[in-house]
Amino acid sequence: MKLLQLIALVPVLLLPAGAFASSEAAWKEFDKTIQRSCLAKSDLLHKKVTGQRIDFSDDVGYSALIISGKRMDNGKSQTMKSLCLYNRQKQTASLADMP
Repeated sequence: MKLLQLIALVPVLLLPAGAFASSEAAWKEFDKTIQRSCLAKSDLLHKKVTGQRIDFSDDVGYSALIISGKRMDNGKSQTMKSLCLYNRQKQTASLADMP
């Protein structure tokens, strides 16, 4: 009898798990938010997002993007890349130039 009750309880326990999953539209909006934040922080000219967002685990709390663009140096235009780390909790972006 207890086995039947346990088997009947399993689907009920699994139901709420689907409610916590984010929709595809929510992920797209999140991606746009990160891109806007990182691009706004960058001082590169003709800047754009290169590649796909990388999400670190929630205990780290960051997502990463690479921004590419141009920077003037002594009258010469140089192609540059920056790594953008987006703090998901604080909703802030930090940039560092890549070598």
